Amino acid sequence: MTTRCRRPPTARASSAPENGPFRLPAPALKRSAPLACCLAWAVAAHAQAPTLASVASLADLSLEELSNLRVTSAALRPERYSDVPASIFVITNEDIRRSGATSLPEALRLAPNLEVARVSGTSWAISARGFLNVITNKLLVLLDGRTLYTTVLSGVLWDAQDVMLEDVDRIEVISGPGAALFGANAFVGVINIITKDARSTRGAAVVAGGGRLSRDVSARVGTGFGANGAFRLYAMHNDRDNLRPAASGVPDDMAKTTAGFRADFGHGPDHVQVQGDGYDAKVTGNGGPETRLKGGNVLAAWSRELQADSRVSLRAYYDYASRDDPTGFVDRVGTFDVEGQYDLQPLRGHHLSVGLGYRHAEDRTTPTPVVRFIPQDRNLIWRSAFAQDEIELPYATSLTAGARYQSGVYGASEFLPDLRFSWKPTSSQLAWIAASKVARTPGRVDRDLFIPGNPPFFILGGPDFQAERGRVYEIGYRTSPTPRTTLSITLYHQQLDRLRGGTLGPAGGFVISNEIEGSGSGLEAWALLQATQTWRLMAGWLEVNQDLHTRPGSTDSGGPGALGNDPRHTVKLRSLWRARPDVDFDVSWRYVSALSYLSTVPSYSATDARIAWRITPGIELSLNGTDLFHAGHVEFDEHGFPARIPRAFYGQARIEF
Repeated sequence: MTTRCRRPPTARASSAPENGPFRLPAPALKRSAPLACCLAWAVAAHAQAPTLASVASLADLSLEELSNLRVTSAALRPERYSDVPASIFVITNEDIRRSGATSLPEALRLAPNLEVARVSGTSWAISARGFLNVITNKLLVLLDGRTLYTTVLSGVLWDAQDVMLEDVDRIEVISGPGAALFGANAFVGVINIITKDARSTRGAAVVAGGGRLSRDVSARVGTGFGANGAFRLYAMHNDRDNLRPAASGVPDDMAKTTAGFRADFGHGPDHVQVQGDGYDAKVTGNGGPETRLKGGNVLAAWSRELQADSRVSLRAYYDYASRDDPTGFVDRVGTFDVEGQYDLQPLRGHHLSVGLGYRHAEDRTTPTPVVRFIPQDRNLIWRSAFAQDEIELPYATSLTAGARYQSGVYGASEFLPDLRFSWKPTSSQLAWIAASKVARTPGRVDRDLFIPGNPPFFILGGPDFQAERGRVYEIGYRTSPTPRTTLSITLYHQQLDRLRGGTLGPAGGFVISNEIEGSGSGLEAWALLQATQTWRLMAGWLEVNQDLHTRPGSTDSGGPGALGNDPRHTVKLRSLWRARPDVDFDVSWRYVSALSYLSTVPSYSATDARIAWRITPGIELSLNGTDLFHAGHVEFDEHGFPARIPRAFYGQARIEF
């Protein structure tokens, strides 16, 4: 963690295509015209903004100061990072900038408690504590409180998710159960992406870059209005290159345009936040049929500080997503979600949070030769209530007890408790143990999916498919033995039941059903060292071990292999060095062991480096190189035609006004 502390407001390998290192095609320039308009307006406004000069001093912050960073994901209210009894890692805006990341999945590589694999030019597999897959169906992902959830697949499709990375304040990554607060599908963890308050992004910023794998341009303008308000507008365009071999026939490259806004108002104890985004993308790789992605959302949130440690908040959003994939599925879904929360201290030594939530989705599908959903259309409703009490106990100990009750579609309901006991013998040490129950509730892909699109079907949705369940036990310890050192280690064990598999149907084909059970265990550890005032080091170690098997009497011939398709070992090292006040030189290295299920994905290591030069307080040039010592590597195999991720270079210019 290397940035300013801000308290929130209350996939057989193939050769990759050879592209020019800094190509920005004429169509992309035309699509980027709105960005130039935004920039011109910003310059005319002569707005004041934080410049890169302020960034130069961020490396001087001590780890002790950074441990006081306020996070919200563990308790749904601000609390110090060092006080959170969970395996949590915070990726700050400065971390993202110095990594050279150009997308959210790339930024998530920075978290030592996540498994991140690039599948192709546009898709990623991301998970925690096992179950690595392209759908990310057991990891809950939030963006400013909005669930990035694909109803039809019960997971996250990363090609549809974007945000201007310069506007991200921090990403809070919790590996481990989050169901008690966030509900079903927070099975193995929670990723909470939090963007900056509009009041901290006054002025303008333009970022443009290109290289072998992608070209990107983005712009943002922000200004204040009234005594306590501010808003910003942003637009961005991204081109991603094809990485899969042409024989795969699977579309891979993408051109995508995104735009949005955010406004924040504060008056006395009240804070109001309104924001929205829209995107339009075309995926056209390998000469196959064009896939079109469209979507948009609008979110409003209000909170009021009633008194010390007492707060009420309300958040609602509407999200629309359309995916037109002739080689996969065609789906249009509109989702309305509302949730309210009340934080209070009813008794001395208690901090109670209670809340209610409601979500309604209208899902409309169209059959393709590949996939059919029966019925084609379905309305989906989820209702939930949760409560959590943090109780201060004698001898520097505390107990956190929480639970959520959630009723969902297909008549499924779950009670998801979480119990955590922590001990803080000194201000720089925290130890905890925890026991939790988790679940992933059925989605349309479990109940309504039929493959191919016309009978006879080879795969059939399971009318009796029930929620996947697990019981999770954790023990963790976090310490800062010196002001220059931070260490975190967590051990966990999972008892898993009713995981998704397939059984032979009476009329042939495989029926989706709860066929897999077993256990999983692992270790998550990382350390940060401030070696000198201008040099910081980070090391991360991740162990994942799953023992899964089919239940007795099962006719599942595929077995649990795909579910346990995780690297056993992952090691990450990172060095951030401010060579001069105006020059950064940062290097990262990772080793990922072979995937256990597919021999086409061997182990690999990769070294990335970035050098940046701040020419003036508002102008920075940087060059980023990935996998510098190898021609390329494979990270995941989704369809039997894995993409080979090549060595690549990427140049970027960043200007702030």
